[in-house]
Amino acid sequence: MTSRRSFLKQMMLSGASVTSASLLFEAIQAAWPGEALAGSRTLPPIEAEYYTRKGGGMVQCGLCPRQEELRRGETGICRSRKNISGRLMTYASGQPCVINVDPIEKNPLAHVLPGTKTFAIAHAGCNLICKYCQNWEFSQKSPLETRNIEFNERDAFRLAREKHIPSVTFTYTEGISHIEFNKKLARSARARGFKVFLCTAGYVRSKPLQDFLDVLDGVTVTIKGFTNSFYKNYIGVRDFKPVLDSCERIKKAGKWVEVATLIVPAANDSDKEIGDIAAWIADHLGPDTPWHIERFAPMFKLANLHPTEVKTLERARELGFKKGLKYVYLSNLAPHEGNHTYCPRCKKPVIKRLGFKVLNNNLRNGRCPYCRTKLPGIWGA
Repeated sequence: MTSRRSFLKQMMLSGASVTSASLLFEAIQAAWPGEALAGSRTLPPIEAEYYTRKGGGMVQCGLCPRQEELRRGETGICRSRKNISGRLMTYASGQPCVINVDPIEKNPLAHVLPGTKTFAIAHAGCNLICKYCQNWEFSQKSPLETRNIEFNERDAFRLAREKHIPSVTFTYTEGISHIEFNKKLARSARARGFKVFLCTAGYVRSKPLQDFLDVLDGVTVTIKGFTNSFYKNYIGVRDFKPVLDSCERIKKAGKWVEVATLIVPAANDSDKEIGDIAAWIADHLGPDTPWHIERFAPMFKLANLHPTEVKTLERARELGFKKGLKYVYLSNLAPHEGNHTYCPRCKKPVIKRLGFKVLNNNLRNGRCPYCRTKLPGIWGA
């Protein structure tokens, strides 16, 4: 009979989702034994980057476009950065609440090391307040409120190599909000030969984004909608232009970029909004940019809604193609033909998937085996 511990370990290694915070912690301990995870305790904060001191002990955070001014003792919307005695400090360092072994496709990334696993890591906290957040148990809490793991970098990399994991991904919460720890870990990972990726909402100022990009290989950006009203009512910010600016900066920096949009019923599911997103990606990031259309599941403050209808997702995929995109995916709906990668020239499937699982990868050095067309992406470690 399979024990609870064995079951959780199998769930972790298969990339299955474990949504409960307590269950996830047990799964982490099962999948990553030994000194790499030294148990749960709160570490003291470190001084944050990207802030200026103001008069009267106030500080102004310069990490995201909010540029919050915080009095002594106040914590930012991200829940991880706090004014302590006139200095901006962050608790999001060295004590992640999520460590997982995921399929790289879950990031989502469809044109990066297909069929491999990635070492996924996250601290609690996020600078957005998405009403439908799928990871709200972590993103909408402070590192002081979650059950965390004291992280041992050296042993974690050793275990990742033993498990033949070629990459590290900052995901589940907003990796930008934990930039101090994540930049350091990314630099160490790349020095050891790992690829490093980020899944972000892109709501960040240019300087910290550029600093982070210097140690990244690729980024998935979630363009959540295409109107200020959607971002105000569902995401908690008034202007989504900074997200688009981030996308263009990532592209200009020469980093691999993919885009994801979760379709919320009666919120961002109109043909106009979906078409506008697709057209903007094609025009500003290029038609080779993969676009992941994701299905909404009732969650957090929108638990009363129904899941996105399949026909809505399929219509969105067709709109993506009509606007000129060559690679449009239905990432979290399986089985579906939208899971696969198709050659844009001969239209034959070159990577077949069942959801996040690669069933068959026929690419040869990134080329279609049927017509030799080169597909864009990161196909080798």
